[in-house]
Amino acid sequence: MDATERLVWDADGGAVVGVLGLRGQFVLVPLSDTVPIPDAVMEDAHHRGLRYCGVLALVGGEPRAKCEPDLDAAHTMLLASLSFAQQVADKIKQHGKGDEEDWLRRLYNLPDTREN
Repeated sequence: MDATERLVWDADGGAVVGVLGLRGQFVLVPLSDTVPIPDAVMEDAHHRGLRYCGVLALVGGEPRAKCEPDLDAAHTMLLASLSFAQQVADKIKQHGKGDEEDWLRRLYNLPDTREN
């Protein structure tokens, strides 16, 4: 397994995307269900002039990237990382929305195991 595949497999809860792009234009391709990037997606990207730039992921709550070794890919990955961060933030907001009351109720009902 190479470093890119390891990054995809180690990613937290589907927080991993492939980046296809060129000269700052990019598409984020979710990789949680499929590796490698599906042929149909690659063909569409090729027709649009986009190419594989790398992978962005969260591993253990920390951002990770594996980038192709050229300046354009690095530039595109830098720009794509902002969109990836927004996607992750939106996912966190959606996941946590509305469960505060339930969490507090369960916290309040926990037994007090402290000794006086």
